[in-house]
Formats: sequence, C-alpha cells, structure tokens
Amino acid sequence: MSGIDAILSAAAADVGYKEGPNNRTKHGAWYGLDFNPWCDMAISYWAQQSGNAAAVGRSAYCPSHVNWFREQGRWLGKDAAARRGDIVFYSWDGGPLADHVGIVTEDSPAGASIHTIEGNTSSGTSGSQGNGDGCYRRTRPRTYVLGFGRPAYAGSSTGTGPAVSRARAMVGVLVYGHGAEGPHVTRVGRALVAKGFGKHYTEGPGPRWTDADTLNYRDFQRSLGYTGADADGVPGPDSLARLLGPTAVKPALAPFPGTSWFKRNPRSPLVTAMGRRLVAEGCDRYASGPGPQWTESDRKSYAAWQRKRGFSGADADGWPGKSTWDALRVPKP
Repeated sequence: MSGIDAILSAAAADVGYKEGPNNRTKHGAWYGLDFNPWCDMAISYWAQQSGNAAAVGRSAYCPSHVNWFREQGRWLGKDAAARRGDIVFYSWDGGPLADHVGIVTEDSPAGASIHTIEGNTSSGTSGSQGNGDGCYRRTRPRTYVLGFGRPAYAGSSTGTGPAVSRARAMVGVLVYGHGAEGPHVTRVGRALVAKGFGKHYTEGPGPRWTDADTLNYRDFQRSLGYTGADADGVPGPDSLARLLGPTAVKPALAPFPGTSWFKRNPRSPLVTAMGRRLVAEGCDRYASGPGPQWTESDRKSYAAWQRKRGFSGADADGWPGKSTWDALRVPKP
C-alpha cells in the first residue's frame, strides 16, 4: 500500500467518529492537547498511524501547518489541480490564515470542487464547518480554500511537479534558490512572469523562493540554451544578468552607519538587510527573523561574524565596526 493509500485508509477508518464533550477525542489525547479543536490533530494522527508523519508533518494549528508546507516548498494555491492525499486548508473569511483542514480523497482539476475527509467538522452545511462534532466525508467548492500542502509521500510520484533542485547560490551579496527570502526573490519572479516564464506559479511570486521559482527559472535557463546541470533552476551571474540586467548582479552596498547608530537600538530596513547577510554567511543566531528592529539576536549574530573574521574578546562583542561591516557587504535596502 502506497503512502497515499495508507493515509487515506487511516482517515476513512475514522469517518463517522464523533467527539465527546468539550472536543474530547482520541486525536487530541494522542497529540497531548485534548479538549481543543482537533481538525489538524486528526491529519497528524492519520499521518502517524499510516507511516507518513515525515511527509505530512505534525501540527495542531492550521496556520503553522501551512507555514511548514511553505518552508518545504510544497505549497500550492487555492486554484491548483487537487490530488489524492493533498492536505487542503480553508479560510472561512477569505483571509490569509487557515481556519480548518482536511485531506483530499479524489483528484480534481484546477478550480473544481474537492472531495475530502475532515475531522472536527459537521456532516452537512447546517453545523459548524470548522468546529463540528465528528469526522465526515465532504465535497466543497473552492470558495473557502486557502491552498494545498502536497506531501512528498514515499512510493508515489505525487509532488509539486518535476524533481527540482534544493541548491542555493549567492550572486553578488544576495542568496537565490531554495528557501531564499526577500524582495530580490519577488523581483526575479516578476521578471520571469514578464518574460513569459511564470506557468508554474499558483500564487506569488515571492517573497520566499519555492519550487515554482526554480521550475520557472529552469525554463528561462533552457530558453537561453543552457542544458544539464547549467539548467538547474538556480540563478547564476550570467543568467541573472540576462534576466534583470547587468547592474542587478552588483547591487549598491550600504555604507557603514557607525557603531553608535546600532547602540541606539534602531528600527530600519538596513537591520534586516544586515541580518540576511549574516544568515547567508552562516552566522545565524536568530530564533525568528531577521527583522528591521535591532535586537540581542542581531548582536549575537554579528559577534559570530566577527569571530568568523578572526576577532576575539572585546573585538567580537557584536557591535558592528567598519572593517567587518565592509567585509559583510550589506546591500542598500
């Protein structure tokens, strides 16, 4: 039995299951969060029971689960063709946050209604759709669909498309490729669309580099005559210059603003730009971000950069100095 068949079998076994008082369920008890809304815990439970936990992820909160699929490069927009085994997320108010989740049981073309099994819903339209009393098969229009996570199930060809590179490359001072993030990623995506290489996007482009960016960039590279490893979908200086123009490959660098500027705890896009360069250099000490507000995480990350440059003691205290700043090559935001 394939990964998809196994998880759908686990879900089907729960069709008709009903919760106890106050959201009491076997799914919540298994997860360790009983007496809470349990639609995403049901997905995680079925994944665990079927040996698909690594492909589907483990979550009790739909927005976090969406972010997990995005980070895996396995997120598709609401109008994408749905496939058996896709994890479908809903937003009842049309906003950017997911409210509910289910698993797709049948393939359906782009934009068509979807067939699912969902926990913590109602059997029909009269009850709560996102906090109902049990597990049911449902057919829903695309109206409330936020998007789809497409797990990389073992033994299945189901995926977001052809096999894609997970490589990253630095061009100038900016990182491109799998997981890269920033306005420069959006700029590349928009340039690809403008040149007719946007067919793999179901949302976006940007600001995070996804498989769709890689596939579109690979199409662009092939149009330039690149083949084999040279057409892997990851930008290089030559192809990027042909897409954006030669000046785009050498962005202007931000001048050193002075150590005292950082000690005033600034909030500025320059702090974000610096943080991204620190991450690219392997000096990431961030729990989240980097962002525009200077924090202790920025200082610790910069201290790691100073140590990487050979400084120690008081010279590696995390407060930027001109020599290490110039070596970091922070682009103007």
